[in-house]
Amino acid sequence: MNFANMFKELNSGKRIGRFACIVMVLIVGVAFSVYAGKDDCTNIDGDGAQPIQEVGKEDLNTVNDYDEVVEEDDRKGVIYLALIGGSQPKANGCGLIPKNDAGQWTGWGGPLNFDNVTIGEGGATRNHIVIGGTYFVRGFGAHAIGTLVYDLTGDKYLKFEGYVGMSDEKDPGGCGHGGSSDFTFTVDGKEMFKSKTLKGSEDGENVEAVKVEFDIPTNAKELTIVMGDGGDGIGCDHSTIGDAKLLTAQALAVEPANKLPTIWGHLKARY
Repeated sequence: MNFANMFKELNSGKRIGRFACIVMVLIVGVAFSVYAGKDDCTNIDGDGAQPIQEVGKEDLNTVNDYDEVVEEDDRKGVIYLALIGGSQPKANGCGLIPKNDAGQWTGWGGPLNFDNVTIGEGGATRNHIVIGGTYFVRGFGAHAIGTLVYDLTGDKYLKFEGYVGMSDEKDPGGCGHGGSSDFTFTVDGKEMFKSKTLKGSEDGENVEAVKVEFDIPTNAKELTIVMGDGGDGIGCDHSTIGDAKLLTAQALAVEPANKLPTIWGHLKARY
């Protein structure tokens, strides 16, 4: 055999091998960036400053106890709203993050540094999300008055779903009623949903999370969420949004496995 030809073939093989390795690295990198899950959303490591606890019957006098769970929605085409670990204007597997300045996201306790947690009492005191006795695996918490603006141009979103209310980390009645907030959702300046003033507790009982859902207009550009102070100042207003997500046609083709009924901030009557 001609040694020159052998050398060319060997050299060509090395180039092919290097090329294959590069392609494999790129594929793996894309896979991780696109399909990153909740564990890559900069979660707190551990139970939080006020650990959550599952109970048979939640009690206003116990901080962060819960008897309902809303798990992560793993349908394809579900894009979660995030704060830190996601991307924009095209979401990654962690979710879609706001496009406005981080200083506007919370009226106190910033800068926010984790996803899927509440505001707590400062940077090292974040807790997992519990609203009115329901634990939300996904979501985020801030402090009134806060504004979040999400770019909607990265995908064809058809619907928004989520729950709003006051974090149970202020049980058993911080500021007398666990704080109060109102939540307003607008798309391109048009109001899509506005809650009444929601308190953490009322008449000695936790107030449940309120379901929010509305259609996203065609060619929408941005979603704005404003967490207000309920008209009485920002004291104790640990505003929280659970299971906040945008749905595409792919997600709407499949029924979610775990959902709560629509609730308008009413008290748990079964106790």
